[in-house]
Amino acid sequence: MNDKDDKIVQILKQNILRHGALSLADYMQICLTHPIHGYYIKNEPIGTKGDFTTSPEISQMFGELIGLWIVQVWMDHQKPKKFSLVELGPGKGTLMADILRATRMITDFHNSLELILIEISPSLKSIQKRALKGFPAQWKTEIKALPNQPTIIIANEFFDALPINQFQRKSNTWMEVMVNLKGLSGADSNEFCFQLMNPSKEILIDFENEVPEEGCMIEISKTMQDIICCLSKHIHQNSGAALIIDYGKEGNVGNTLQAVRKHRYSNPLSSPGQQDLTSFVDFKAIRTHAEESGLIVSHLTNQGDFLKILGIEQRSKILSKGLSGNDLVLHQTALERLINKNLMGDLFKVLGIRSTKSPPLIGLET
Repeated sequence: MNDKDDKIVQILKQNILRHGALSLADYMQICLTHPIHGYYIKNEPIGTKGDFTTSPEISQMFGELIGLWIVQVWMDHQKPKKFSLVELGPGKGTLMADILRATRMITDFHNSLELILIEISPSLKSIQKRALKGFPAQWKTEIKALPNQPTIIIANEFFDALPINQFQRKSNTWMEVMVNLKGLSGADSNEFCFQLMNPSKEILIDFENEVPEEGCMIEISKTMQDIICCLSKHIHQNSGAALIIDYGKEGNVGNTLQAVRKHRYSNPLSSPGQQDLTSFVDFKAIRTHAEESGLIVSHLTNQGDFLKILGIEQRSKILSKGLSGNDLVLHQTALERLINKNLMGDLFKVLGIRSTKSPPLIGLET
């Protein structure tokens, strides 16, 4: 382990020695977003040279279709003269660049939008600025104080990276999964381990009257809840919609924590700050908090079906006419990767949220 890699380890270690074992949420937050040494702060994680790849990086078709979806929502809102287009965690800016390129001929749409990008990573922000060169945009680090006007929010692979707490049922009580130093003499250890401990505060779990089995594990993201409540309140007051695309499921039962480094799964406790940490998004929790804010939430659909409804297969045929050889193979492979149920087509889910004043969302509501 070199000095650069050791920074987060020492920060985690000192926290544990001073305050005791860390909750999984605190561990993830330090590893991913420490203001100097956090994974997202100092790395460029996306792409072949990074640790993972997202749908916009696989094919331009993804961003083009999302762009047309946004335009349809804007039109369904009677083409407001001013509206906010907000992207959470814009990555390398590829998705937004494709959205803006695909809609560039719709002049009124471009003249009306105010682009706001929520990003905490200085390195990714620099990449985004290059990708969106020439287009006026605002960068914010927090989802607060959005302009009071109709708003369309896009979140592609954003919520999966938010910190989670894990709780496990043991001897008819709930125990919290904590991160502690490994070994009897923690002061001499630079390795970490999971440890079940009594929760630091009372937790309220809704199992729909079901009795959880011994060993059952649940995951809760307080950060996700806060963000959804904030965005839902804004949409409720100003009208608009949100499109959430991520891997996840309806509910929070099960251990879904995973780490990825160099496009391979890794041990979440190894190489802190040097790898991506994610978990399955609990779409049921998103639905609950959005509906409690007075919003309409669509049925959960998979990415493949959503993209097919938007016309990705037809778009693919048009683009393939000018391709041959290896370029054609790569294009066809990209399409399969996005929509095949054995690949990203079923793993990734799509959820739409809208105000009660908004028309049904194309591709998500019948």
